[in-house]
Amino acid sequence: MGKANDALNKGRHVATDDSAVAINAEVDVVVDATGNPDIAAKHAYDAIMAGKHVVMVSVEADVLVGPILKDMADQAGVVYTAAYGDQPAIIEELVDWAVSMGFDVVAAGKGTKHRDDFRYLTPDQALLEYGMTPEQIERSNLNPRMYNSFLDTTKSSIEMCAVANMTGLVPDVPGMHFPSASVDDIPRLLIPAEDGGILNRQGVVEIVSCLDGEGNDIPGHLRWGVFVVITSRSEYLRGCMKDYGMAMDPTGRYAVMYRPYHLIGMETPVSIAKAVLYGEATGAPKGRVCEVVATAKKDLAAGEVLDGEGGYTVHGSIVEAGQADGEGLAPIGLCHGATVVRPVAKGKMVTSSDVQLPEGGFAAHLRAVQNAA
Repeated sequence: MGKANDALNKGRHVATDDSAVAINAEVDVVVDATGNPDIAAKHAYDAIMAGKHVVMVSVEADVLVGPILKDMADQAGVVYTAAYGDQPAIIEELVDWAVSMGFDVVAAGKGTKHRDDFRYLTPDQALLEYGMTPEQIERSNLNPRMYNSFLDTTKSSIEMCAVANMTGLVPDVPGMHFPSASVDDIPRLLIPAEDGGILNRQGVVEIVSCLDGEGNDIPGHLRWGVFVVITSRSEYLRGCMKDYGMAMDPTGRYAVMYRPYHLIGMETPVSIAKAVLYGEATGAPKGRVCEVVATAKKDLAAGEVLDGEGGYTVHGSIVEAGQADGEGLAPIGLCHGATVVRPVAKGKMVTSSDVQLPEGGFAAHLRAVQNAA
């Protein structure tokens, strides 16, 4: 520890594979970008206990134990925050903008690359779907499980769960709709069904796909961006939406505000600076609104071991917390290494009674404390 602090005090950079050194060194902020919910939860907890601000890039941990980490940070007088530039934080920013302007939020979310059959992809197929040849895959050092989680709805569900916990928005249906849409299509589709859209209600999180039914790119898609669909009971505000050229539905009641790109990594320093300079978060959970639960990618037999996010056995689906609790659904973040104890059919959500969850993980311990609070 002394060597690390000496180097930092001399203005030098320090690299270490010991998280305790990074967390307990003379630094103001700890950024976790491991993507592993168990490790990320431990890093965040240790940092908070050490009096350090936490920027949580690992959304997988945030949706599992973010509410209790936020409470602990508040009690310790430090900031727990989502990473600016990642979709959840900039979606929350758009929602905050809309509410501050007096608009009603109909839907908020992001674009991605999606086909319905992607839910059942395996790591062996993921990089091929990104256009890589077998030879390129062989030469690459890419993590196929991570890329698979981007495609099989797990990452999208996790990110929308983070948005839900920050804003109170919920999925319109379990797992969301994932419609194909261009920017101009969004305010026509993501509105209530009685007004010509596909939604059963307002105030939802949703994902739009950049691919059409044939798997081709849609012109004007929003694959890399985020959006919020807004409306207003004020005729004046609706007129402003039209006068300023916003993409709108045919009735002129709904419009979309969007950002075409997100720059995670490049924009994360905004979160670091705000935490240190202003004591502010760029998005943080206000409670547990939703859950991301494990859903079978294939028929699961008793004795099989689940491999968690981006794997061969399950993918993540967002549901409201009340449904997850009422049906005893198993959070995907706790399912890595779980043993199936009774068969689960392909496409069915896994319950806690269907599996024996592994014991001893830090995230599981912290989640138990959160549940008991």
